[in-house]
Amino acid sequence: MVAPVLSLKWRSTLHSMRRDWWRVLVLVSGVIWSITLVPSVWFAQRVLSYQHPDLKTDALVATASVLVLGWCVVPLLLTGLDDTLEPTRFASLGVSARRLMPGMTVAAFLTVPALFFLAAMLVLALAWEPEPWPALPVALAGAGLTVAVMVMSARVAVGWGTRVLGSRRARLVALAAGAVIIAALAPAAVLLFRDGLELVLDYDVPVLISSLGATPIASGMAAPHAAADGDLLGVAWRLALPAAWVVLLHGAWRASVAHALVHPRQRGGGERRRDDRILATQARSERWDATLARVPGPLGVAARRVRARAAAPPAARAVRSRALRAWASDPRYLSAGVGAMVFPLLFFAVVMPSLGLATWWAYAVPLLLAASIGWGRHNDVAYDSTAMWLDLVSGRRGHAVMRGRVEATLAWAVPAVLAACVLAVLATGEWALAPGLVGAAIGALGATVGVSAVMAVAMPYRAPQPGSNPFTAEVGSLGAGLAAQVVSSFASAAIAPLVTVPFVLGVIVRPAWAGVSAVTGPVLGVAAVVLAVRVSGTLYDSRSGRLLGAVA
Repeated sequence: MVAPVLSLKWRSTLHSMRRDWWRVLVLVSGVIWSITLVPSVWFAQRVLSYQHPDLKTDALVATASVLVLGWCVVPLLLTGLDDTLEPTRFASLGVSARRLMPGMTVAAFLTVPALFFLAAMLVLALAWEPEPWPALPVALAGAGLTVAVMVMSARVAVGWGTRVLGSRRARLVALAAGAVIIAALAPAAVLLFRDGLELVLDYDVPVLISSLGATPIASGMAAPHAAADGDLLGVAWRLALPAAWVVLLHGAWRASVAHALVHPRQRGGGERRRDDRILATQARSERWDATLARVPGPLGVAARRVRARAAAPPAARAVRSRALRAWASDPRYLSAGVGAMVFPLLFFAVVMPSLGLATWWAYAVPLLLAASIGWGRHNDVAYDSTAMWLDLVSGRRGHAVMRGRVEATLAWAVPAVLAACVLAVLATGEWALAPGLVGAAIGALGATVGVSAVMAVAMPYRAPQPGSNPFTAEVGSLGAGLAAQVVSSFASAAIAPLVTVPFVLGVIVRPAWAGVSAVTGPVLGVAAVVLAVRVSGTLYDSRSGRLLGAVA
């Protein structure tokens, strides 16, 4: 079954390149980038070959650990570049996972990233050539096993990440695991803040590297040191550990493939009855109207007028309820929400301590979170592609549709940004700057959400279908996706300083500027959202047919 799978992979890749020339550009760019790195890798190998075996081992173990982490994380963030190994593509063929896995395994190692990192790790392993025999053969074997760990880790991360986001019980387990990981990282961040980078590098990092060298992640890179010392038993268990880990990861990948072949949509919670949020929202609105109708006198008249002006139209409430349900249950939305929080968290827990930045850099965390959430919705309309036909045939509902979708995003984004502001102020202790920080963060959120609302209608591209694997992309969407992301990035970068510069001046120049930010930030943010809803709603109605064709 290996030959048919490889043939199908090459044919799918060739057809996708003919259909979307951006894939050719990405492939050629990746090959050129890999070739340009060869001299650097060879130079690093030559430098390491003259170093002491202890330093050589530490450098290779640290490199392998970082690369394995990258292979686990990057495939979850950069999707759609290689969708030929998507298991659901084989669901209609009636082929079992047992027959399919040999071909998919070989195909996983024949990608450009896998081949490049295999070559790079083998070149780095040549640094053990000056050491006594059999250090070099062991180094080459350890490098190969480490690359196998990278490739299998990537496949397991994507496969099981989809299943985790597709089940309510699995999401709860993942949330608990995430809390444990954050709790484990918190002491490391506190240690970096307390002792400083130099002391951590001198005392704590060597202990960490030594511990990693005894794990399946990087024990293959530590095996040559044991071989040079004549410790054959140490060589055996250090090579056996990653080999066993590869077998275990391959079994986990096979289990996820077998599950995907019989659950192609990966929908979670479908067996459990759920309340209808749209009907519940309408009933709640009617109860409010009935309550206000019983208020007598001028106060009741004024309350009813305020209610009539502030309440969203029924169509907007229906779309908002539908989108809120998606934010709570759809794997695509959940992965987008988690992805928006990754970089701000890494900036606070890793970048700030590592670079020894002052504590006032914590103010950047809520601003980064707001911009990340807002920018990530630049393809918001396509995420609701299966319901778009219903919106279109209901009449000219563009303003209501876009208002409902924007309100659904803001319903959870505003509390998240406010919580980040509180944490940033707690880290710095400058409570006088809190109003300015909140204003700047709310302004950045409103500005970027407004840009994304317009981009979602002006430059849409196909997204994974509702309930499907969030870590893939539809064939032919790569070029349009890259173009939309680049344009939305420049637009967000151009408009965000209008609401953040006053607060930055308040931190660096004079605190009075933070008071300006407390006023201008929310005003400009709300104005951006209102204007974006009007513009995007008009575009939605005027190009509804082309919009449906672009995302369906």
